[in-house]
Amino acid sequence: MSLLSHALFIFRRYLLKLSRIGEIPVVVHRQIPEGFSLKTCTIVKKADGWYCSISIEDETVPTTKPLDTVKTATGVDVGLNKFLTTSDGETVAIPQYYRKAQKHLARQQKKLSRKQKGSNRHESQQNFIARIHQHIRRQRQDFHYRIAHQLVRKYDLIAVEDLNIRGLARTKLAKSILDAAWGQFINILEAVAVKCGVRVVKVNPHGTSQKCSGCGTNVPKTLSVRTHQCPKCNCVLYRDENASRNILTRALSEVGLILPSQCGLGVSPS
Repeated sequence: MSLLSHALFIFRRYLLKLSRIGEIPVVVHRQIPEGFSLKTCTIVKKADGWYCSISIEDETVPTTKPLDTVKTATGVDVGLNKFLTTSDGETVAIPQYYRKAQKHLARQQKKLSRKQKGSNRHESQQNFIARIHQHIRRQRQDFHYRIAHQLVRKYDLIAVEDLNIRGLARTKLAKSILDAAWGQFINILEAVAVKCGVRVVKVNPHGTSQKCSGCGTNVPKTLSVRTHQCPKCNCVLYRDENASRNILTRALSEVGLILPSQCGLGVSPS
């Protein structure tokens, strides 16, 4: 039986001992591998029970790849029509987990309004609604992790927009933006990239959808226009793909990197 200890907690197999609380039996989601050192322990109460989150440290985590070893790079543009579009033209459909569960949630909220506040049935219905929200959150998080791992396995450098999520959430598209949870996805992408030694570069999103990725000409368009058509160089692209190419161009320019395979995306060799 392995024993892992920290100043404030001790973790044995299926048993957690906390200072000032004592021993608590736990259901272990996965065993802590040998050679890792424990750093912190966080106890959190959720809709379906109590959770213990233990952060661990491993010195074998790879460092970020040097710029001269970067061979593959992509720009990622997130949106509401498609969850993301890469500069290679690949798209990922947006799942809209909250939108799909919205009617079910409305029915349960209506049942809650009919129950007497403070009663056992009211408390039980509140917990049921909280579990629905928890399930939606876990679905969304699992989706974000899957997409992040797919990108990290394929590219050495990933360029994303440095979005102001709070500002965007004040618009009429707030519900859809919060359902997509772009901020959470970018945070997860950065965390997964660190563990794999992949670079994530954030760039200023201003004008990425208006500028032509082929010649740099400014081509104004409303949000309803989904195709980029440049009158100067006759470049025709899906709007989000054009934006993702501009995002990649800005990222490569910021880090001072030139990739021969990206020259067709408007990256100047000078």
